Amino acid sequence: MIDKISSTFGSWPILKQIEKNNPERRFITLSSTSIHNDFQLLDVSGKPSVFANPLIYQIKFHTGNFVWNGFYRFSFMTLSKEEIKVLDAKIAQLATPSRLPLGLNDLFVLQPQNHFNERIILTIWQLDSDYAIWRRSKSFSPFKIYSDSGAYDYHDSNYTAYQLHSLQS
Repeated sequence: MIDKISSTFGSWPILKQIEKNNPERRFITLSSTSIHNDFQLLDVSGKPSVFANPLIYQIKFHTGNFVWNGFYRFSFMTLSKEEIKVLDAKIAQLATPSRLPLGLNDLFVLQPQNHFNERIILTIWQLDSDYAIWRRSKSFSPFKIYSDSGAYDYHDSNYTAYQLHSLQS
């Protein structure tokens, strides 16, 4: 089980060169759904980062099967210590098997390294439409406050797995 995810951004040729130079790593190349030629490379090996200027995220919570293919939704927010506890409770409720939304492959709660009051909810969906359906469902209501209130420095980004690379066992 991995305890961190490293990320970097760059052009397609640069990210492909990083992958080529590190064949023992498990990388996922993501393509932005809104910005043409905006690529992100995730290192999900759990090993120390090989990126020159990495973003490193500690995995605070995970449920799912580490299915790295599909639609990625990153939701960024800044919370107080008390608000983090509330978010954790909401995530724990959502993560019960009977409440997991249809089409959700994986749910992560990430903490950027050295930013203890920031959280990123990373959800990986089979399809972007699965995410859209969940946004309109009752089980999404407890999370609306983060995106709708303006109080949590909330922003988000969407990606799709552009090319899936995994190590051969």
